[in-house]
Amino acid sequence: MTQGRLARWLHLAHRWLGVGLGLMALLWFVSGLVMLFVARPQLDQTERLAALPVLDPAGVRVTPAAAWQALGLPGQPQAIRLNAADGRPAYRILAGQHWHAVDAATGAVLPAPDAEAARRLVQALADGHEVARVAAVEVDQWTVYRRFDALRPFWRVELGDGRHFYVSIRSGEIALDTSTAERAWNWLGSVTHWIYVTPLRQNTPLWRNVVLWASFLALALTATGFWLGWQRLRIKRRYSGGRMTPYRDPWKRWHLLAGMASTLILLGWLLSGWLSMAPFGLASGPQRIVGNTLPAIATLGALPQPAPDSRELEWSGLGGHALRVHRQAQGSRIVIDGQSAQDSLTLADIDQALQAIPGITIARIAWQAEADSRYYALRHHPRTFPVVRVELGDEAATVLYISPRSGHVAHTSNRHDFAQRWLYQGLHRLDFPYLAARPLLRDALIIVLSLLGIGFCLTGCRLAWSRLVR
Repeated sequence: MTQGRLARWLHLAHRWLGVGLGLMALLWFVSGLVMLFVARPQLDQTERLAALPVLDPAGVRVTPAAAWQALGLPGQPQAIRLNAADGRPAYRILAGQHWHAVDAATGAVLPAPDAEAARRLVQALADGHEVARVAAVEVDQWTVYRRFDALRPFWRVELGDGRHFYVSIRSGEIALDTSTAERAWNWLGSVTHWIYVTPLRQNTPLWRNVVLWASFLALALTATGFWLGWQRLRIKRRYSGGRMTPYRDPWKRWHLLAGMASTLILLGWLLSGWLSMAPFGLASGPQRIVGNTLPAIATLGALPQPAPDSRELEWSGLGGHALRVHRQAQGSRIVIDGQSAQDSLTLADIDQALQAIPGITIARIAWQAEADSRYYALRHHPRTFPVVRVELGDEAATVLYISPRSGHVAHTSNRHDFAQRWLYQGLHRLDFPYLAARPLLRDALIIVLSLLGIGFCLTGCRLAWSRLVR
């Protein structure tokens, strides 16, 4: 194929890919800018605890082990917590990929809350606003995420001020709240950016292929545009009239110049977005998962005594040691192996717990008081400090970050997540350590680069519209 014929085919491919994907690329830039400041709707730990009443010790007359036995399920529960979300203490137990509720006073399995119960639960948080509507929901735009699967279905309780509360019919707890502003901004932000339209997102394989192919074709669009622009751009031996481009049409001229100025940005963001979907298993690799699991149910036969002002108790285990966290409106207390409550675990506690896990070799364990390249905070991804950083002596070079306040493994990293950390998070979110430590500089850089990308995409959309009209 001659060079001229190749250029012609590339020109046609670029033109019609631009017609098909130009608007999508523009929306990716706009929605990414929105996501920088607006998080997707969620019920964070502080909000959740503030909505719970203080636990009354007199109302807890059943042990966690007895509550589990009341369910009559095989195996071992994955999680147990105790709170009074519906006004009376109840165990919320995760087992078989679903949550269940057991009355902490009688040991009876609680029936699923009806619409009136959901209304009463939310009314206490309504700040005087009336409940406008209660509707049964299996999946909607804000509960389409897989993390809600164990809680489905829901009662969606809609208040007169535009807030929506989702009450899990399985656990009897509030699982999510949204406001009118959050929903509106997220339609322009996360929903558009991730193509998280409910009917598509429910079909995970189809959604994944749509995102993979859309981002790959956008990469091809950008690459062909750069090649064509490079062929036409003249900086020294200019066109007649001193022009650097052959185009007299100002839209075509600015499209070429803006494209050459923003190509690296486009390629970086599109490539990292494509890699985030782990095409061809690029981000996969053997990993050692060391997380929190419940200790044997036989060890949970003691009647719990909530600490003063406790809103919730949660049971977990680390390396065979039983942990019980007393969550309060401000802070928490932790009990290890039935001993006295303490503010946090010590380094020796965590070291001893991990040493008890078969096959674990600890190469180094130490306190970490500030962010590093793997464990760091962003606006919508808070991190707590100090944490205990544990380097394991395994082939994958696993690193654990363990919260001393809860005993939970807050983050896990190893040498196999290189692509995820640097080629996706670093390149796509610009959260390189230097910028992550300087949030205002990072914000300014993302805004400037996004505006450059938006300007370039607008010129492309204008040209695409002209072509379609003709």
